[in-house]
Amino acid sequence: MTAPKEIRSKYTEAMPGVYELVPNEEYHASDGLSKTTICQIHESIALYQMMRASPQKPTDPMIKGSAFHDLVLLPEVYKKNYLVGPTIGKATKAHKKCVFDHPHKTVITSGVSDDIYSMRDALYDNPGIKKILDSKTTLREVSIWVKDPITGLTLKIRPDLISDGVIYDLKSTIAPHSRAFLHSVYKYSYNVQSALYQDVSLMNGMKITNFVFLVVGSKPPFLTAIYDINLELLQEGRDKYREALERYSNYLLSSDKWSGLSYGRETVTL
Repeated sequence: MTAPKEIRSKYTEAMPGVYELVPNEEYHASDGLSKTTICQIHESIALYQMMRASPQKPTDPMIKGSAFHDLVLLPEVYKKNYLVGPTIGKATKAHKKCVFDHPHKTVITSGVSDDIYSMRDALYDNPGIKKILDSKTTLREVSIWVKDPITGLTLKIRPDLISDGVIYDLKSTIAPHSRAFLHSVYKYSYNVQSALYQDVSLMNGMKITNFVFLVVGSKPPFLTAIYDINLELLQEGRDKYREALERYSNYLLSSDKWSGLSYGRETVTL
């Protein structure tokens, strides 16, 4: 019973501890440390506290990414929540009027709509990805909360797809080739996500054996790929998130509430 009370009272468990159809904004607003907030803590607890006090408004790339995920994984949710505006750009009076007239919709431009449909079609053109997306046993966009047995902190994850013991994550990127994707793994801490998602699922009693990235280019020709990360990268991600949890747990228990970078003297080396 780790999930917040408001989640347990409003949403259905697809299986023990796994909740379906929790809106993205409710998931992010709920108690628990996610991959994003854990990475903030790893940089500094002060950054995490600042972002928590003043949540970031969704940027255009974030909105496009959310629309793409919903289109691929939850098409009925996409139809309900998104509306294509009447113009190519956002700065027109017609677009602004559309936003005003539909306050309960996220209005996207026709260019964004064309891109995400092309990205979806590209995924289905890849036989390996199509087989995964068409799986009958797939859980889509579920939310999971667990209590970390070491620190006692509440952790939360939101896997894109879970099928036959494998977690699949959709990633859109300007550069989908393997070398460029490796750069993204480090830049966006995808290895932290892979380790955290597998570990939290196992803490919840699920039989998870792997984490796989389904990658699509966000620009023509919308190339696609399926990537694993090796055990060394995975362990680096696990070490990073465990270090952040230990740091935050010690901070909460300590009378010394230093939340910035180390106040000790350090030597910077190559």
